[in-house]
Amino acid sequence: MAASLPRDRLILLVGLITYGMGQSLLFVIFAPLARQLGIEEWQLGFIIAASNVMLAFSAPRWGTASQSLGRRRVYLIGLGGYTLGYAALALGVQAGLWGWISAGPLFVLLLVLRMAYGIVVGGVSPAATAYIADTTDESSRAQGMALVGMSGGLGTILGPAFGGALAFVSPVFPMYAAALLAAAAGFWAYAGLREPVRHVQSGPTAKLRVFDPRILPYLVGWFVVFGVFTGIQTITSGFIADRFGLTETVEIQQTMMVALLSMAFVTVLVQAVVLQRWKTTPATMLKLGFGVMVIALLVIAWGPGVLALYVGYALFGFSFGFCAPALNAAGSLSVTAGEQGAVAGLLSAAPTVGMIFGPILCGLVYSVMPSAPMLGGALLTALVWLWFLFIKVPDPQPG
Repeated sequence: MAASLPRDRLILLVGLITYGMGQSLLFVIFAPLARQLGIEEWQLGFIIAASNVMLAFSAPRWGTASQSLGRRRVYLIGLGGYTLGYAALALGVQAGLWGWISAGPLFVLLLVLRMAYGIVVGGVSPAATAYIADTTDESSRAQGMALVGMSGGLGTILGPAFGGALAFVSPVFPMYAAALLAAAAGFWAYAGLREPVRHVQSGPTAKLRVFDPRILPYLVGWFVVFGVFTGIQTITSGFIADRFGLTETVEIQQTMMVALLSMAFVTVLVQAVVLQRWKTTPATMLKLGFGVMVIALLVIAWGPGVLALYVGYALFGFSFGFCAPALNAAGSLSVTAGEQGAVAGLLSAAPTVGMIFGPILCGLVYSVMPSAPMLGGALLTALVWLWFLFIKVPDPQPG
């Protein structure tokens, strides 16, 4: 098993990178096209949130199912659903651009497609997270989870560059290409991924409750991080246009692309370099990460000029680089070996719940004041930071 682990982990990371690319493409390629499709900002928020509603229900179930069906099988099902769902979304957007379907029916179609996508794709992240939990000991758990987070950040970096390189073919072509990449990652996983030796216990599959006090702080942390993260991204294109007076779609896309690239680059730097060398505890990572996130949101809200926007997103990437692996590691270390699949599902579902409410709420309050989403996010993040200052976060035991 040890000899094949590096390849298995590489296969997982490649699949997660393609997943991250698809997520960043959604904001960089699809969001700026919304007005051209006749879709209002609040409708865009609902479309983005739609798949997350289903993910919130499906991810815990897929995580628990991975205990009996196997991490490999659930991971493959998730990648297959991602491939088909993303291709279907691209076809729907293409139909709207060609004028084959009007704005109202298109809105409903995209909602349905995103919901169907969310049901099946929910297996990718919990299966990969549980796989890493199965193949690491407590002392290396945070570093293993950092690799999972790094892959998403690397996908976020590659997504805008990938989309920009292929957008000359057509505005939607990068979405088709992303679906093909996901299919290739799925075929590689089918051919080369082995089922890990799981940390299981005898008896029925372990189940966890959302309000289990052992894991509740980390679920709330994920909810806030991704609620703020996706909500801010949803309104960023409008914020750029209104705050900096940009009117050209290409200009707005490029500005947003640089902001996302700066965030993703710092995230990967933290998770691939800093955390692989600095063997710190999840508690330290959480305190540092959430504290910097408050500063990042204030810089985005009040910083002067486009450069401040880029700096704010880079600081957000720094904070996310610490928070993401720490939340997963702390949640994993808080439960028993036989509960790893269940906790992986809940840790994957919590961000999606945030992704349901974040885009909707930010879209609604943006009309009141453009900086309101960032200021509200800073307040929520500060409250979570204070929480982590006063609770005991589990420390990994030496391996």
